[in-house]
Amino acid sequence: MTVPNLTSFGSRSRRYLLYAGVMGIFGVLTARLAYMQVYGTAEYGRVSELNAVRKIAVEPARGIIYDRYGRLLVDNRPYYSLTVTPKAFDTTRTALLAGLLGKTPAELRRSVAEARVYSPFAPSRVARDISFATLSAVEEHSWQLPGVEVVIDSKRHYPPGITAAHMFGYLNEISQTELAKRKADGYRMGDLIGSSGVERSYESALRGVPGTKLMMVNVRGQQVGEYDGGSQNIAPVEGRSLFTALDADVQRVAEFMLTGRRGAAVAIDPNNGEIIALASKPDYAPDSLSGVIPRDLWRRLNTDEEKPLYNRAIQAEYPPGSTWKMVLAAAALNDHIITPTWTTYCPGGFTYGGHYFRCTHVHGTINVTGAIEHSCNVFFYQLMFKIGFERYTEYGRRFGFGARTGIDLPNERKGILPSKEYFDRIYGVKRWTPGYLVSIAIGQGEVVTTPLQLAAYAAALANGTTWYQPHLVREEGDVFGNHREPVAYESHPLNISPEAMAVVRNGMRLVVESGTATNIRMPDLAIAGKTGTAQNPHGDNHSWFIAFAPYDHPKIAVAVLVENAGYGATWAAPIAQAMIDQFLNRHLSKPLPGYIGLDSLKVTPDGGGSPVAPVRRNRAPSPARAAAARATTPTQGR
Repeated sequence: MTVPNLTSFGSRSRRYLLYAGVMGIFGVLTARLAYMQVYGTAEYGRVSELNAVRKIAVEPARGIIYDRYGRLLVDNRPYYSLTVTPKAFDTTRTALLAGLLGKTPAELRRSVAEARVYSPFAPSRVARDISFATLSAVEEHSWQLPGVEVVIDSKRHYPPGITAAHMFGYLNEISQTELAKRKADGYRMGDLIGSSGVERSYESALRGVPGTKLMMVNVRGQQVGEYDGGSQNIAPVEGRSLFTALDADVQRVAEFMLTGRRGAAVAIDPNNGEIIALASKPDYAPDSLSGVIPRDLWRRLNTDEEKPLYNRAIQAEYPPGSTWKMVLAAAALNDHIITPTWTTYCPGGFTYGGHYFRCTHVHGTINVTGAIEHSCNVFFYQLMFKIGFERYTEYGRRFGFGARTGIDLPNERKGILPSKEYFDRIYGVKRWTPGYLVSIAIGQGEVVTTPLQLAAYAAALANGTTWYQPHLVREEGDVFGNHREPVAYESHPLNISPEAMAVVRNGMRLVVESGTATNIRMPDLAIAGKTGTAQNPHGDNHSWFIAFAPYDHPKIAVAVLVENAGYGATWAAPIAQAMIDQFLNRHLSKPLPGYIGLDSLKVTPDGGGSPVAPVRRNRAPSPARAAAARATTPTQGR
């Protein structure tokens, strides 16, 4: 019997298994190759195409801003920027490109490194608003600069006539912190974003929606044409335009009369809270912060002791002085603490707690109407103790004090409305006496307000029933004014009787007719107003004036502050008068020396017209403005 060779049998089996494994691998590879050749051509062709296609963001036109009469306030102008796509950029050309741009190689490397962190494949701006000479030089060396492209951007343009820099605001390149928050909204490194003013408040509306353009690129990373004839491009959606309530003529008058001083002027429609004018001085030329902001200019604006970037209309806080007195009068009359005929005697001063508080004059026996007309401090000292601290605070709140108005501008301050709780916190419980109330009775001491708050207060006094939230923008819509959507705003009732308001308003009418502001009396227009002088421990007192007109059917309410100018009638009142005159008559009844209106303003050849930045102040008042203020002899008043 023959024994089988088991060793030989095992070897053949292993060979068969090895052959089967090898044939299986070849089968899989063949099947995969067949799939790629037959079925994968379209897919991999698309991937190959995308490797040669660059997605370019297309910036939308930013929304335009108009005044109440449809006049252009803020527009767009094109300029050139330079982008670099880090993945395609030849870093050995850094010195060449930096030299063309007037930068150091280190500065350019830093910009490219930041762009690479954001996205190696996306074009990022490394230079904005380049000159035509720089553009030409870059184009001349384009064959040496793969991944470098010139794009057209736009910057804000301001037709001549008004400055309104604090109201418009400016754009700035988005910061890394902001980019991290807004990347999901489509913002990219190098994008411009509203940094202040309405540009910031209405950023989402003004910006629009970016589009995309697919561009074919060659091996050097240079664009050679649109992909698929542009059929895959997505057009940008331009930003929504803003239709404001601003009257450019009134704004120009306010800015002209405040030139050379520190101060603010705000005009409001008392029937709805719309801002007619909002001026703050000193300021800066908005054109100077459009496009690339020079570092030395930015440093000067931020270190200037006159604070031209500071919006005094909504941020500066001052004691309101005697403009506050109508709060006490309304409270006492509405709560029947006094009657319109109730009188007290003013000997020229008031003694309380061993301290003597002066009045402006010896007024003798005087009632509430006369106390407003002649700004009698003694009357309101005594009235404060009759109404009490709680009513003082309550009625202050009704008129909007101690809280932000909610205007559609960023960084508004809320002022201070004193209360018992506030005094307890500041001075300590039972560590202050009723004597502390004497100063706040006439708008001095701890009570502080902004010019905007006083303008809203003047508007509430004008209509007599309602406090309206101030707002600049009436409507949003397209550039042609179609499909407009009104902007919502708030209001609340004063809950003060018509009888009480009638007495208060009549006192304000007499201020101009025969009281402390007769210097602004007009023959054909009844103006109601109130002078105020805010004490300033660091220098000359501040000049306040609030007003509304026409008296019977008010259409405009104004608050004006001039720092270190003394009595309210001297400087602030003539500014308010001119603003009212311009708005109601559409021209100035009495020309201001040196003033050129918008209708006759000559445009410079380069389209300029705004003052240089920053505008200085506090030199001697110009002869033109001094003559205008002294046109009639002012009556000194509180």
